[in-house]
Amino acid sequence: MSSQILLCLSLVLSIHGGALQPVPVQPPQALYAEGETAVLQCPLERGKIQDYHVFWFQQKPASHPTLILKHGNNGQIDKSSKFDARFVPIRDATANAYVLQIQRVRTEESATYWCLAEANYFSIAVSGKGTQLSVRGGTSVKEPSSVFLLSDASQRSCSSTVHALCVAEQFYPGFLEIKWSIDGKDITEGVMPSQVMLNKDGSYSASSILNISHNLLGPGASVKCSVLHQSSGAKAERSLTQCQAS
Repeated sequence: MSSQILLCLSLVLSIHGGALQPVPVQPPQALYAEGETAVLQCPLERGKIQDYHVFWFQQKPASHPTLILKHGNNGQIDKSSKFDARFVPIRDATANAYVLQIQRVRTEESATYWCLAEANYFSIAVSGKGTQLSVRGGTSVKEPSSVFLLSDASQRSCSSTVHALCVAEQFYPGFLEIKWSIDGKDITEGVMPSQVMLNKDGSYSASSILNISHNLLGPGASVKCSVLHQSSGAKAERSLTQCQAS
């Protein structure tokens, strides 16, 4: 069974089976330096880990999830040939948690890692929400080559809605955070989910769109997009030029 089918199945069961056990709870983010041992936790809020098999998946930005391994409740490990012995699954009975160690982690292993607990031939199968692992350092890390902001707010007359596009280009690995703020206060209203694109050279580009009512912008309001690339530590800010009332 392919990793895409397994992940889709887990999501369907999660949606339609809120009372199902167990409940994997994954930390949303993890940050390690290249060469360190990355430790990814998947504790169960309900259920006992010895009752379930666990599957681990890796999903890089703009790519499909890939099965890393299955760790059976009998201790048997079935690992994909795409992943080497540095990927080590552990069952921590004291913490009631599944653990995935990635020894001597590499920059290119920056990805979202999903755990899926399964029993009874997928009559019970529930995934966590994934941990986004960013690996900093390493010779292949690239900070964004450019960050720019396009907006109709620079037009001489004001429309009812301000449209803005924030773009970061040619960075690696592929996780980058784009936030919007007005006068220093973070906003999420009117912000569309960021889009990440894999470029032909293996680098990534990302964009975020803001659509906000001009009535929410006071005179001289400062509207900014802020970019953070954790693997390189690069930060950038770009500001909108306010339009003039017609």
